[in-house]
Amino acid sequence: MNKKFGFTLIELLTVVLIVGILTAVALPQYRKSIQRAEAANALINLKTIFDSAKRTYTASSQWPTRFNQIDAKLLANAGADLSTNSIQSGDFTYKLNNDQTVSACKRNAAGYTLCLEAHFRYNNRRDVYICSGEEPYLPVCESLGSESAGAGKTIINPF
Repeated sequence: MNKKFGFTLIELLTVVLIVGILTAVALPQYRKSIQRAEAANALINLKTIFDSAKRTYTASSQWPTRFNQIDAKLLANAGADLSTNSIQSGDFTYKLNNDQTVSACKRNAAGYTLCLEAHFRYNNRRDVYICSGEEPYLPVCESLGSESAGAGKTIINPF
């Protein structure tokens, strides 16, 4: 009675192969989920800034050009200068533009960008939110959006 306990090399290789396949399937989905969560968070911040800019415009008839002119509480990166028209928060740069828009853009290490924009429409009272991104970010825009606006842009219905 000479029994050996343990796993054979074939059994170990099979387990490693299965784990590898599961990782190859799960990792891209995980990255997409992280990108969608970051974009959703940026959209919330963008909407907060945009609503505050609209309140400032309503009160003073002047579109704000600096972040210290709006009443939004921002979680900016350390040492952020609020006397400018752009601020960094996380991976996104938020910008108050002179054309009554607010934008939030992110550029990844490969140089691809994801931008969220809010356009103020005073007369017809329907503000427009747009997501635009290059190839790796197109699914992110599609997950946030409700209709395509062409040229890699998606119109968002934020809330």
